[in-house]
Amino acid sequence: MWTRPERLWRVSPGFWLVLGVLFYLDEGVGLLPWGLLACLVHELGHLAAAKCFGGRLEGIHLTAVGAEMSVGYGRAVSYAEDTVVALAGPVSNVLLSGVACGVKLPILAALSVGVGAFNLLPIVPLDGARVLYNYLCPLLGPRRAERWGMVTSAVLVGGLVGLGTILMGEYANLTLLLTSVWLFWGVVRRETLGWWKEKKRKRKE
Repeated sequence: MWTRPERLWRVSPGFWLVLGVLFYLDEGVGLLPWGLLACLVHELGHLAAAKCFGGRLEGIHLTAVGAEMSVGYGRAVSYAEDTVVALAGPVSNVLLSGVACGVKLPILAALSVGVGAFNLLPIVPLDGARVLYNYLCPLLGPRRAERWGMVTSAVLVGGLVGLGTILMGEYANLTLLLTSVWLFWGVVRRETLGWWKEKKRKRKE
């Protein structure tokens, strides 16, 4: 998600809450630091691709649904260019996974692939939703592309919530349910509504 924050760094209370929950679930296993590294490389991939198209970092907002970078361009960004920027994060995770395999860090390799694959889900505000929106806009127009994007997000999140509930009841595993609730919050939160507006604004610049 791309926003225009008032200062370079902003951290919401929700970010600390989610980080605390992840630390608790980690239970000393040591996955959290590797997971944060995979997320950092993911965001750096987006930034590197954006800079290739003349983008500049204007701010970073850490929220309950992850890191949201504000990138400004001196010109309108095409759908194809924005798709490249969106896919640069998952591609960076694949590259990191290859490096991790080379230095025999299987945990980092697995987590990096997981972060990349997860972000390809077509659910707002993940990268997959940006790719879907950029694909549908030339075919259907911004308004219908937005509608299809939100419908797709709602259906997938609803399915994940249902599956997570089943897994919790059968195996007492909360992981998928917590993840799906986290995604649900990302879809319905007030800032998410601005995700589409920001993309439309960029087309007019």
